[in-house]
Amino acid sequence: MPETPFSYSHLESPAPGATLPAGRQLIRGWVWPKAGGHFVDVRARVGTKVFAGVYGLPRPDLAAHFQTGRPVALAEFYVVIDLAPGAIEVVLEALEIEGRWTAFQAVAWTVVPTESPGHFAIPEGPLRWIDHGHGLRQLLLEAARQPGRPLDELAATLAAELPWPRVLRDAPAPLHGFVDEPASVCCCRFGRIPAFGHLFHPKLRTRRILATVDLQSWQPLEIHRPSPGPAAHYSQFPNAQACGFTGLVDVPAQLPNPVSLRIYAELEDGSLHLGPVVRTRLHTAEDEKLPLAGRTGLTFDAALAAWEKALANRGAPVARDAEFDRYLATLRAEYEASGRQRPAQTAAPLVESPRSSGAACPKNILLATHGLSLQGAPRFLLELGRAYAAAGAILEVVSAEDGPLRAEFATLGAKVSVIDCSGVMQAGSMTEAHAALDGLGPQAGWAAADLVVANSFTTFWAVHAAKAARRPVLFYVHESTTPAAFYGQRVPEAVIALAEDAFALADFVSFTTASTRNCHLGYGRPERHRLTPGWVDVAALDRWITRQDREALRRELGVQPGEQLVCNIGTVSDRKGQHTFARAVDLLWQRHPELAARTRFILLGGRNTPFDRMLGEALAELGRGNLTVHPETTDYLRYYLAADIFACSSYEESSPRVVFEAMACRTPIISSAVHGVPELVRADREAVLLPAGDTVAWCNGLARMLSVPALGRELALRARARAENRFDSPMVLPRHLALLTEAAQVDH
Repeated sequence: MPETPFSYSHLESPAPGATLPAGRQLIRGWVWPKAGGHFVDVRARVGTKVFAGVYGLPRPDLAAHFQTGRPVALAEFYVVIDLAPGAIEVVLEALEIEGRWTAFQAVAWTVVPTESPGHFAIPEGPLRWIDHGHGLRQLLLEAARQPGRPLDELAATLAAELPWPRVLRDAPAPLHGFVDEPASVCCCRFGRIPAFGHLFHPKLRTRRILATVDLQSWQPLEIHRPSPGPAAHYSQFPNAQACGFTGLVDVPAQLPNPVSLRIYAELEDGSLHLGPVVRTRLHTAEDEKLPLAGRTGLTFDAALAAWEKALANRGAPVARDAEFDRYLATLRAEYEASGRQRPAQTAAPLVESPRSSGAACPKNILLATHGLSLQGAPRFLLELGRAYAAAGAILEVVSAEDGPLRAEFATLGAKVSVIDCSGVMQAGSMTEAHAALDGLGPQAGWAAADLVVANSFTTFWAVHAAKAARRPVLFYVHESTTPAAFYGQRVPEAVIALAEDAFALADFVSFTTASTRNCHLGYGRPERHRLTPGWVDVAALDRWITRQDREALRRELGVQPGEQLVCNIGTVSDRKGQHTFARAVDLLWQRHPELAARTRFILLGGRNTPFDRMLGEALAELGRGNLTVHPETTDYLRYYLAADIFACSSYEESSPRVVFEAMACRTPIISSAVHGVPELVRADREAVLLPAGDTVAWCNGLARMLSVPALGRELALRARARAENRFDSPMVLPRHLALLTEAAQVDH
């Protein structure tokens, strides 16, 4: 058994040193990491040429041999390679979870020019409309991002990165199936990619379909969905009638392109089978925040011609059908619509809001919000409302959704109404949209307001309604993404246009961090943008802390003597990254088991959503009993005080209140270094900051802080000082009040 400092492996066929016929050969074997290691994929290298492999076939014998504690070890691999006559050396490489390829075995063979007795098929076929179309869309984005790079060069680079063939493995007999998505090019949104297709056994019912990219843990997909295409094609098999599967699969950020998605079928007899394996080139949601039409003078037809030339040079044929034509038409329309945005470099500098104002607070203020949940943006508006009420304002609150904060707004004397915005959000044209906006007029006192405050760009409808009533508007934007990227295909194009138009209609647009403003420079009136930081009421938290017994709080949360507590606080959602945080905790168990065993991990913010249910399934598969979800609650401050470490694992943030609260509570902070977070806490000065979704970096960061508690305490003291000096509410709220009075004085 060949052994390296990090692996055990065995090549089962062909035997090392054998004489082989020229042509296509199948290399089969297994590789397993030593303690603390983890392998994601396998490939073969012959000189400078790389051959992608299929890794992760289940082996019960290896699970028993290496005492994994699981029924199977996903350790077997095979690689199909092409051999030319002569002496040849093949280097086998494993992709480690860190994202690096490392050689684990080299094999020498003699290749003779005789006809190969076998044929090892690789799935082949033309690029589908979705592969061609997603690649073209990515080319348009890259052209916007790199305006100085020649278009043909960009297209050639992207075509070379396209995994073709995309399908490394068809569903093996007797299984039948196909993976429709991910396509050859795919957006990895908040660390997850789509898995969609069909898979069935002709005789046995499928118990579960599981999917994985990193082989660390597989995720159950939704199965037995209607499948009219396979049902018609395989009419002789009853199991084909409802053999569709769908779901989202976690992808750690550190893995290099392309990644392989593996689909497993667990049948009613208990047997487990590796089904189809497909590859995809990933990009992130960050890559999609630029407008498609960002390069001056580039036409859609010119980009299409460059892309098709690059594919032809790559030797990749394209299937042209009705779906191909439909997608091209849709993409062309999206490209032309995005041309209404201007280049970001034309934006005016960001102006800070004044520190105070001598003018009186507006008398009647209407506050508009997308919801009254316990999330950060509605709570931000609640605290603003308290400041306005304390300054003598009469408040009215309108919301698109009800929630627990309704009662708290009511204690301020506010009239609270939930209004129906569904007509606006479903408008298929600008005519329908404006008719729906007109319907909002009678639902709230827009005309009676001295000022309308719209909170988050999801309340764009409030900006339009206020302007229809000729009232001034202050527009708070918290999203570190654009309306187009945020809504995607979930709303009609007219709705996205309305959201973008709200930036220009508003009298002032306020951002709490400069990085968030940078996402919105392509539309609106950047000269009307203002920087008004977020805040935390340090004194109020100190008063609360003096009344608490930290040890009692820890006991209430189940923390045992000698244990450390890590609290990941924030509404459970894909954007908050709890799914990849959980994988980092699992890696901590593998690499620092003693440290992980004396630590409790709480994910605070659970609700009853599809993502919550998917996260629950993922945690069950990981099987780490000290990693649990607690439901969202208004009594959340105790988690900061009880915790030894506060974690914010988000993929997208502006100015998260959870970071402010952790700063004020002197709780050591480990956080994703995304958007506005580094403007609040600086790396290794007030917090440990890490790449979002990088499970290895998060594992290492947690190990560093848990093993050296003094580091966290030092960072926490500096974070507290920064909260006092820069973000304390007595310093910051007057700036919001000053901007409020300035906005109310706009002449209409």
